[in-house]
Amino acid sequence: MIILHLISLVALVAILVYIISFFIKYHIIPQSLSVTAEWTKYYRWWQVTICTVMGWLSYYFPTIYSFEDYGFWPILASAGVAGLSLAGYYSYFPGEEKSRDLFIHKVGSFSGAVCLCLFYVLGLGRWEIIYPLAICLILGIFIRGSRYGCPKDNSIIFWEELGIIGIVGYDIIQNFIQLL
Repeated sequence: MIILHLISLVALVAILVYIISFFIKYHIIPQSLSVTAEWTKYYRWWQVTICTVMGWLSYYFPTIYSFEDYGFWPILASAGVAGLSLAGYYSYFPGEEKSRDLFIHKVGSFSGAVCLCLFYVLGLGRWEIIYPLAICLILGIFIRGSRYGCPKDNSIIFWEELGIIGIVGYDIIQNFIQLL
């Protein structure tokens, strides 16, 4: 079980290092995490990374939160990270944006985030996650986000993605500490 938690911590650190490195190099707030690939031009790397990390989390949730103890809620969390993985794979960029890819990206992101939030709120009874997500929503409304080659717009998606990473990261760290 310790290996499961260590790999999960490494995945969390990898995402945080990616975000911090992006801020240091480009000094901008993006509209979403997936559009960060537009600046780096590493679309395939982004797709492989996000699918690998989210694929790992789809294993993590039902392993840590057993079906016997939590019912179908861990499966809902797995569906959520699968939606986020699909959204990351169908990341889009201005040069080759197709309406189908944009639709898959938006639906995958939204449904994935909703499934994860339902898992934490209804499955685990952690209503307190609503507060950081509300703060992230407010930040996204007031802080303008950039997209490569496009005018600035809100950054709601980016801040909500950070909120979800924070919630899942806190969960991973808490489970790791309990194991020790």
